[in-house]
Amino acid sequence: MSILTLEPITTDEEKEMPLSNAETAETTRSLFTHQTGQALVALGTLFKHVPPFNESVGRTTSENLIALGKKLQGMK
Repeated sequence: MSILTLEPITTDEEKEMPLSNAETAETTRSLFTHQTGQALVALGTLFKHVPPFNESVGRTTSENLIALGKKLQGMK
């Protein structure tokens, strides 16, 4: 199994300026939060629309996962 790593797109100006530890931590945290939101939206959509899951997982659970995921995606 391979691990996929994502790096934010940077401009040439940003490459010349090193980031402080706080800025690096904030960028990493923001990326992690966004990706967690994407995963929750995907999971909620799966639970909502795929028959084996939507029979056993409550509709409100699916909607809550989607709502929480969208909130996390919007955070910066």
